[in-house]
Amino acid sequence: MKNILYIHGFGSNKDSYTGNTLKNLFPDFNWFLDTFNLVDTWGTIRQIEKIICENDIDTVVSSSLGSIYNLFIKKDENTEKIVNKILINPCCFPSKELPKFADLPVGVIEMCRAVEFNVYFCHRDNTPDNMFGIFSKDDEQLHYHDFFVGRYGNYGVDGQNQSTNCLWVEGKHSHLAEEVLYSSINQAINYFDNVKRKNEEKETPAKNKQIVYIDMDGTLVDWKSGQESLTELERLQYHGFTDAVPGLFNRMNPMNGAIDACYKLCEKYDVYILTSAPWHNLSAPSDKMRWIQKYFGVGKESPVYKKVIISHHKYLNEGAFLIDDRPHKNGTANFKGELIHFGSEKFPNWSVVVKYLMEK
Repeated sequence: MKNILYIHGFGSNKDSYTGNTLKNLFPDFNWFLDTFNLVDTWGTIRQIEKIICENDIDTVVSSSLGSIYNLFIKKDENTEKIVNKILINPCCFPSKELPKFADLPVGVIEMCRAVEFNVYFCHRDNTPDNMFGIFSKDDEQLHYHDFFVGRYGNYGVDGQNQSTNCLWVEGKHSHLAEEVLYSSINQAINYFDNVKRKNEEKETPAKNKQIVYIDMDGTLVDWKSGQESLTELERLQYHGFTDAVPGLFNRMNPMNGAIDACYKLCEKYDVYILTSAPWHNLSAPSDKMRWIQKYFGVGKESPVYKKVIISHHKYLNEGAFLIDDRPHKNGTANFKGELIHFGSEKFPNWSVVVKYLMEK
C-alpha cells in the first residue's frame, strides 16, 4: 500500500474526522482527500475514477455511504489491477437507507438502485482478496456485517472459524477512536500483505509443477444427477439427446470427493479443467462455467481461476496426466501423457486417484 484515497460518508467532506485522522495516523502513505457530492452518482463515480487514474491509487478506504462507490470501482482495463478496498461501517444499500435521513432530489433513489444492481449482479472483480470490512459493535445506523461476510467474506479459509477479512470494533457509526482506527487499518494492511504473499507463493511454484487435466462430466461432475433433474416435459422434448437440454450442465452435483480432490491436487500439480461441450447445446459452455464458479469461486482464490479449456480434441493439450471417464472420446486415447481412466477398476473413485497422484 502506498497511495490511498479516502471517500467520506453522507453529509461530510474532505475535512472529515476519519479521513484526516487516518492521514495523521499513517503519515508514511500518500493520502488523497476530496469532497464528493454523494447524491450525484455519475459525478462521484467520474471524480473517483479520475483520482485513481491520475494518482496511481492502490487502496481506497471508505466510510458509510462512500462505500457503495468503493464497491463500484472496477478493474483497470489495461493493467487488470483492482484497488484494495477497506470499508468502514459501509452503507451497502443506499436506496434503502438514504430516505431515512434526508429528502432527496428526484431520481437519486433510481440511480442508487442502478449502482446496487451493477455492484451486486454485474460486478465480478470484488473478491475476498481485495476486500476488508470494519464494523462497529454499537453502530446505531447501519447493520451490514452479515451481508458483507455472506457476499465477500472468506469464512473458513485456512481452517479459520471466522472471516479473516472482516473485523468487529468498539464504537458507534461515526468518529471511531484513534486507537480503533489505527488498529483496524493495520489489520487490513496485514491482511492484504498476507493475500499478496500467498498469491505469489501459489503462482511461482506452478512454473515447475506437472500439468494435470481433469474432465468434467462423469469425472468431476455427477452426470446422473443432471439426468435425474430433468422434468417429464424435458425428457419428452429431448428424448434420445438429453445433453441438449438448456441449463442442464449447471444443475449437476459434484462427484463424491471431487472438489476436495481438486484442491488437494493443486498442492502438487498445475491443475486445469479440460472438458468438451455438446455441439448443439449453445448454453452448455456457459453452464459449465457457472458450475465451476459455483463450486470453486469466481476470483483469483479459485484453484482453477482462468484455467478452463473447452475442446473436442483433448490430445492437443500437452501435460503429464489426464483424468477422464471416457478413454475413447474426444481424442482422449491419443493424449501424450498418462491417461487416468476415472471409474475404472484401477481408479474407481477420487480417493484412489488422489493417493496415486500424490505418491507419484
